[in-house]
Amino acid sequence: MKEKARIERVFAFCAIGLTSFGCGAMGGQAALGGRVATGVSGGASGEAGGLSSCNRNFGAGESAARLKAFVDAAMRFEEAVNEAQAQLIQGCRNTGLALGMSEAELGGDVREVCERVKLRFSEELRALRARYTVKIEAQPPRCEVSVDAYSRCIAECEARVDPGQIELQCEGGEIRGYCDAECRGSCAVEVSGSCGGNCEGICEGRCSMRAADGSCAGRCEGRCEGRCVVSGQANCRGECRGGCSVKYREPYCTGHVRPPQASAQCRASCDARLEAEARCTKGKLRVSGEGGLDPEQQARLNRIDRAMREGVSQILAIKERAQRLRESAEEVVRLAPGVPGAVASLGMQAGACAASAASAFAQAFASVSVTVDVSVSFSAVATAG
Repeated sequence: MKEKARIERVFAFCAIGLTSFGCGAMGGQAALGGRVATGVSGGASGEAGGLSSCNRNFGAGESAARLKAFVDAAMRFEEAVNEAQAQLIQGCRNTGLALGMSEAELGGDVREVCERVKLRFSEELRALRARYTVKIEAQPPRCEVSVDAYSRCIAECEARVDPGQIELQCEGGEIRGYCDAECRGSCAVEVSGSCGGNCEGICEGRCSMRAADGSCAGRCEGRCEGRCVVSGQANCRGECRGGCSVKYREPYCTGHVRPPQASAQCRASCDARLEAEARCTKGKLRVSGEGGLDPEQQARLNRIDRAMREGVSQILAIKERAQRLRESAEEVVRLAPGVPGAVASLGMQAGACAASAASAFAQAFASVSVTVDVSVSFSAVATAG
């Protein structure tokens, strides 16, 4: 109900004063129905006069800069949401194929396909667990937001702000990057073997400490699959954490970027845009069985393991990305009704672009909410235990 109310507030964008600028594209869409097809194409951005044909040269001034940031964010956000949902249905299909499902069973929209695959996966896992101990280990996926790109976005939106003077905070994480000088914290590199520091990921052996999600976060007495984090390694060839003696190269935030001096509108637009452009990578999954599996159960374990590697790992990555996308869009949806007043002086063309952007956000928000619901439900079954 809360999601529906937020979407309806975006639709109120037109009712506040832009109804003459082509807001009809918003009416009757599936965005409020709770059932969204694979992707949101065919909405405002795909129609004649819609977002894709919008001339984003709104002129100079604060209102023009903020409207351009809003429209740019809508375009990037819509593209990212379509991509995420396409990747989700492909991840479910890959999982189903690894489990031996037929092409006929893997047809339909994202809810239908993923629900069928989830049930089959659950049946296979339950049958294996009925007789044997099954352990699932995971290295979580991760998403990274570029700090430099965020600074540029805020500077473009605020118009009068120097990107070099913007103070950025990384909430719920830390700023990391490549260090071309002395790394003053710890150095993390991808490994598939022994690790002389802390193993972040899957430990094929004894792990001294586990993270909240069950992955290894300490010393690994065995093979580490993931990242090996070593403290006090000044010459870092991987990811430097905790500070560099010079400015980081390609810095990114592992949490959420927050610019304290930016307006609410610019923060919301840049959050949505940069989350849409975030770099997300899959984690790793490993399933093992104990107790001397017979040939039939070994074949079942092999199917599950293949499904984990070829499909479920992708679904978990999409869940992470989709949750971040939806969270970033919530603030845009909340602030959207205030946009008409900010662009009233820019003319009809600007108003039409604003309306199309609001429509695109509304439809994409509904679609990404479906992606979150489906991926969360699937991941709960796939990683249980």
